[in-house]
Amino acid sequence: MNVLWLVGYGLLGYVAFVATVEVLIRVVQPDMEGGITLLVKDGNGGEMQRKLAVLEHEGALYISSNHWLRSWHYAVLKNPDVEGIRHGERAAYTAVPLEGDERATVSKHYNMGFVLRFFCGFAPSRFLRLDPR
Repeated sequence: MNVLWLVGYGLLGYVAFVATVEVLIRVVQPDMEGGITLLVKDGNGGEMQRKLAVLEHEGALYISSNHWLRSWHYAVLKNPDVEGIRHGERAAYTAVPLEGDERATVSKHYNMGFVLRFFCGFAPSRFLRLDPR
């Protein structure tokens, strides 16, 4: 029974660790070289800003929600017309959720690595393509 308690406390500790990391990332939002600041309408007349990593693949821009806290992602799905600031330039985009072969291809190229996935609690990645408007 002691082993089960240790495993239980270990899992509880890991969940608390991931929750803390998720909140810190949401609050701090570190800049990423080559990243994008996404501006999203939140449905209440306001605007959300998220700093995200960008994958450039075959001439297209891709972003991903790799965390459990992904309110910005749900807001984009409701209103896919977004703006982004990248390299000091502001541009309008339509965000398109990925499916099928395109999703599989981008998933192979968008490698977070084990450590970052561990810190994010192995949240499933949700990919979007940013098409210029």
